[in-house]
Amino acid sequence: MAKITLKDLTINNMFSYGEDNTLDLNSSDITQLTASNGSGKSTIALIIQEILFGKNIKGIKKGDILNRYGNGKAWSGSLSFNVDEEPYVVSVSRSGNSGKVNFCNGTTDLTEHKVLDTYKKIAEVLGMDFEIFSQLTYQSSTDLLDFIKATDTNRKKFLINLFGLEKYIAIGDTLKLKISEVEKELNKLDGELNGINRFLEEASIGDKKELKEVPIINEAIREELGLIQTELKQYVDQCKRIDKNNLVLSERDALKFDMSLKSPEVNPTLFEELETLQNDVSKTKNHIDNVNKQLKAIDTADSCYACGQPIDNSHAMQMKANLEEDLFSSTKTLNRLSDELKVLVEEKNKFADETHIYNENQKSIEKFEQLSQIIDTSLPNEYPDYEKLERKEKSLKTQIREQEDARHEIVEHNEQVKIHNTKVDTLTEQKAQFLNRQEEVTSDIISLKSKVQNLTILRKAFSTTGIVAFKLENLTKELEETINHYLSEFSDGQFQLIFRLTGEKLNIVIFNHGKETTIESVSGGEFSRIQTSILLSIRKLLSRLGGSHINLLFLDEVTGVLDEAGKERLVEILQQENDLNVFLISHDFTHPLIEKVSITKQNNISKIEG
Repeated sequence: MAKITLKDLTINNMFSYGEDNTLDLNSSDITQLTASNGSGKSTIALIIQEILFGKNIKGIKKGDILNRYGNGKAWSGSLSFNVDEEPYVVSVSRSGNSGKVNFCNGTTDLTEHKVLDTYKKIAEVLGMDFEIFSQLTYQSSTDLLDFIKATDTNRKKFLINLFGLEKYIAIGDTLKLKISEVEKELNKLDGELNGINRFLEEASIGDKKELKEVPIINEAIREELGLIQTELKQYVDQCKRIDKNNLVLSERDALKFDMSLKSPEVNPTLFEELETLQNDVSKTKNHIDNVNKQLKAIDTADSCYACGQPIDNSHAMQMKANLEEDLFSSTKTLNRLSDELKVLVEEKNKFADETHIYNENQKSIEKFEQLSQIIDTSLPNEYPDYEKLERKEKSLKTQIREQEDARHEIVEHNEQVKIHNTKVDTLTEQKAQFLNRQEEVTSDIISLKSKVQNLTILRKAFSTTGIVAFKLENLTKELEETINHYLSEFSDGQFQLIFRLTGEKLNIVIFNHGKETTIESVSGGEFSRIQTSILLSIRKLLSRLGGSHINLLFLDEVTGVLDEAGKERLVEILQQENDLNVFLISHDFTHPLIEKVSITKQNNISKIEG
């Protein structure tokens, strides 16, 4: 946890203050700010917020910060602080509409080019944002009064915001919107599905008429006729083609192959297993290298190299033992994986050899098929008889003419059938499209319903009865214990506070001497003790949750209804707090043994007298 110590504050013309006001924030455990009402006691906290974060909890604009009753035309302020042992200084100034902020770490300038970026860097160094800082450093009795006497529902909302749990509720709200979007899409698909179902129920498609088979003119006859006519025209060329065709036949018949040879089989997961094993071997080797590096990096020395003091090295020795065990196990795994990899590599090589033989056989088969395709089976082995070719030509022409006459008659009949069948096909296609869409929409509806169910489960988890309730229950229990610690000291064990968290409500129960009572029944002084205990407890819990401890706390008018004994007890409790500088702001209480800082105001100009 970082330790933040706010130290020296300088104020010039800010709010009601004039020039050259300084305040040591770290000089005393408890300091009283004494002044008449309206002198600017409470605005010191606002000034600190403005210097560090460029804003304040009152939302006062920068143009309204300048003390308009003074002669100055600009306002400025600076604050020094330490984070652990590192010193920092923030300085701000503003004249008209122009403002500057400077941030330094010793002699190192940390100021960014943009003002907002500088404030972001300051927040990063402090380790907290504006909300946490303001709650840790300034507490007013009025805010806690609202918390204590608020409704149970509003009290729970207050703690949700205080502990930064709104983000979970925001996620729940986002999920709620997403569920609404999905449900709208689901309703839209339900409507579409109902329309599809109505169409499928009402659609009536007639039967298709049968087409008569159109006789196909034997293209082989046409081809044969064309060949014969070509042969008649180019008899010499025909004889040459016969010679060439015979040569191809001889080449094809000389090929040797085995049609029964099957493609070699292999384990379908061989290459996947091989790749997985190779990756596993590589990963295991890398892991062994990393373990060896970690073993070399472990320092098992049992004494400090610098001062010689004994050091507890049991953790390092345990880490070393764990790493050595990991190394032994990983080496054993690597040997096993290497053996398995060797077996798979041999299987792969065997498959490759068989594949080569198979591929060569396939090449011969493919060559056979290629040659078979280029062989003209219509060519005779011998030269054709020229007169016979002429007779064949006449016969083929007669066959083609007869086929064309028969085909023309049936084509005319089928044209009328096609007109009817086209209508049937259109309706059939449309029905098929609707059936496909019906399947798609049904699948989408099932998917969206599952999505809604999952989102609903998530929304419930991120509701105020889910994660928020779980975290709030733990935090309120811790807050309750801390409050009762302070309350026990504040009331000498008279009072005890219990939070009852049910659903959307957070009820506060007060026990007076062990008997349950309502908060309204306690006296003003008793109420103030309870209120102040809650105030200090919330600050301590926020400090722990924020991960930083800060030394400064302004308590604004928390002593108003305390009796003298209560005020004395408050001072004693505050003095017991470690590393805390408390500024008590009160218009009616002074303590003779507490350091005081007086604030005077003349002609609307306040001055810190020290």
